[in-house]
Amino acid sequence: MAEMTQQLVKIDEEYVETYSESKNEPSWLKKFRIDSLKSYLTLPEEQSNLYTKYALNLNVNLPVLEQKLYAKTDPKSASLGEIAQGIEKGYYYVSTQSETFASRNIKELDSKGVVFCDLHEAIEKHSDLLGRIFEQKAIPPNSDKYAALNSALFSSGWLVYFPKGLVLDTPLRVRFYLNSTKPYFSQTWIYAERGSQGALLTEGYGAEIAGTASELVEAYVKDDASVKYSNIQNYSEDTVVLANKKALCGKDGRITWILGYFGGRAERSRLESSFDGDGASAEDIEVVFGSGYQRYDLVSDLSHVAQHTKGRILCNSVLKDSSRSVFKGMIRIGKDAKASNAYLAGHAILLSPDAKSDAIPGLEILTNEVKATHSASVSQIDPDQIFYMMTRGLPEDESKKFIVLGFIEPGISRIDSEELRDTIHALIEAKWHGMKGLVKKVQKEVLFEEETQAKTQSKDIFEGHYKYR
Repeated sequence: MAEMTQQLVKIDEEYVETYSESKNEPSWLKKFRIDSLKSYLTLPEEQSNLYTKYALNLNVNLPVLEQKLYAKTDPKSASLGEIAQGIEKGYYYVSTQSETFASRNIKELDSKGVVFCDLHEAIEKHSDLLGRIFEQKAIPPNSDKYAALNSALFSSGWLVYFPKGLVLDTPLRVRFYLNSTKPYFSQTWIYAERGSQGALLTEGYGAEIAGTASELVEAYVKDDASVKYSNIQNYSEDTVVLANKKALCGKDGRITWILGYFGGRAERSRLESSFDGDGASAEDIEVVFGSGYQRYDLVSDLSHVAQHTKGRILCNSVLKDSSRSVFKGMIRIGKDAKASNAYLAGHAILLSPDAKSDAIPGLEILTNEVKATHSASVSQIDPDQIFYMMTRGLPEDESKKFIVLGFIEPGISRIDSEELRDTIHALIEAKWHGMKGLVKKVQKEVLFEEETQAKTQSKDIFEGHYKYR
């Protein structure tokens, strides 16, 4: 790509104010952006000293952003048609930093009362709902440095609204492609009214460019509502990824997170499920496959505020070459959260002597009559398992691959979309053989399929030794 002339911009309060006014944003949103920038400039990289030594060197700061805000699009990047390839059905958007394409049936959602639109339409047509969301912001700017940066500069967004009592069987989808060195800041808001059920599947890919992708996701799950959010992150290995996600769950509300981390030079992810109503629950399943010099810094928390709440977290990491991961999780059970039930686990398989993984689970319990535990493990593949697979006629490399697939399959099997499950399998296959870019063809592995499914269905993937208090 030809060298381009950089236009330097000073990102300060005046810049944020001018940007907001140029987009005709309401005054409350402009103020929110300015306050967010102030938080970014004053907050530390890590809020807890416990995690400071494990922080990644992200090289994300205002001078870097100033140089890249007006960078040009990579001319070799994929077209919208190529990006959309493989999406077979459903309601979906395909987007790059410069253009967006919507499936023809998106308008069918209007008759159901469902809102599924981009930031521009959300401000223009659903400002009351957006204002309501920003009044109770699940991720306030003062909670995290990079969440504050996102809130100051986000220029893209998706609003999803499920009306009271609606059960939407077809998942909504967004597939995004990072095609410019210009930093990408996006927010997604999922608002599920009482008794509603819905799902959102998102995918992020990217050209082989040095970019920055910052994504903030908030789920507002009202009483008796259920939301599933699935995400595949497969940006190029030159991209820094900043992710913040949080769910606020009302009485008997339920959130399911299914996250797959495959791309990025470095990913910093912060996720929290907060149970504000009695009987609320969450499942958080995360899969990591690192190679080369990739770095993953993941935090996943459960915050039990009300009684009879239930939370489950499982993070399985596979690391090859010189890749590294650190998984940090905390179970917080408040003084009013009696009869809570929580489980937190982080496990890793190392495929190379140069790969490294750290797991730092924690408990913070302020009441009695609760059930909570955490577990962590880091190991290499068991040689006996490899030997057993080879006795079934498989070469050594294939044996290792199938063991890895079995290790992460329990998480993948939780995804509702067969197409998305196949995509993850294809990504694992691609990473195993060192291939990069968009997945254009999915090949299903059927060896031992029935045996694997039977084991997955019969085994509780969140089982473990519980400690009582």
